[in-house]
Amino acid sequence: MKFSTRSQSFLLIILISLVILFSKPVLTADIGGKASLNSNLTYADSELNNSLAAELELEWYLPYDFPLDIQNRTVISLDEEAEDQVELWFKKLYLRQKLGPLTVKLGKQPVSWSYGALINPVDYSLGAENLEEESRAKYVNGIELYYPINWGSGLTFVASDIDGKEHKWALRGRTTYKGYDLSASYVQTPVADNADFERYGLTAKGDLGPLGVYGAYGLWRDSEIDYDIYQLGADYSYHFLAGSQLFLQGEYLRLEGAAGDISAFDFFNLGTENGAEQPAADSGSSSFENLDFFNTNISYELDEFSSIGIMTVSYLDDGSTIFIPNYSYLFGSNLLLELRGSIAAGKEDEVLGGEAKAVEINLSYTF
Repeated sequence: MKFSTRSQSFLLIILISLVILFSKPVLTADIGGKASLNSNLTYADSELNNSLAAELELEWYLPYDFPLDIQNRTVISLDEEAEDQVELWFKKLYLRQKLGPLTVKLGKQPVSWSYGALINPVDYSLGAENLEEESRAKYVNGIELYYPINWGSGLTFVASDIDGKEHKWALRGRTTYKGYDLSASYVQTPVADNADFERYGLTAKGDLGPLGVYGAYGLWRDSEIDYDIYQLGADYSYHFLAGSQLFLQGEYLRLEGAAGDISAFDFFNLGTENGAEQPAADSGSSSFENLDFFNTNISYELDEFSSIGIMTVSYLDDGSTIFIPNYSYLFGSNLLLELRGSIAAGKEDEVLGGEAKAVEINLSYTF
């Protein structure tokens, strides 16, 4: 089994020690979680491949009178395609404590600044939550300090480790104005050669009549790139008398300042391992281009047990598109079946083109 970092091992030792120290109240704690089985079918280069993975998530619900607020979520992963086929890691293992006006979180914790967009260009970690899926980038080792200013307003400071060597940090302010949720953020990530990758972000979200509307502006800078990112989106939901619901969403996303060969540009997999984001386009050329995307999400909730939908990501300049159909069905209250596909429509040399197709089947049981 593998622990992602030494700090996680250290936090686990602390948690076990605390359990021993306060063993009497802990005896009444409950354990819950989720077990899931995943099959991923891919078709590329005239070959069909299948990979299997299983995951067990465990959460220890400590009693109400436990003297410390410890949040935990342990994951045991088995993946036949991974280098480490069996892995133990933590989604959450942090201490939450009030220190005067501050709320402090210390340890492995989820950090995400979502605002309803399908693609989030101003998140703390790029790719943490995109297209209604989350990645491991959402969970970081570090500290978060939250200072409330008034109802609906506050300041957040986050600092986290990168590979156990460097420190990434961010400052974010959030407030409300005339019914709109507003935020401003700054993220600094160390990269190679003692340089920093800096990201500035602004977001706004609210209602305009029957529509939910949102927008964002992002500025990414390092020694080689200078990107401006603009986003504008809207969503609408309609409830039928029979109990079903239709949800529609569309967003326009523009990136200015991309350089080099944009056919290799991957906006949806930005970043390198261990959370150190890197510019995705080759900036070795003096030619600059603007990248325009339009993303959609259509979902229909048939009843409280099942839903069907499709998302699309389109690069407007060449028309290439990725279709992402999805379906879910809840058996009873605990067993959930989820199907999710990915179909590329476009030529091989287009940004979102190719012949790759994939189907992901996930069966999970919550307890």
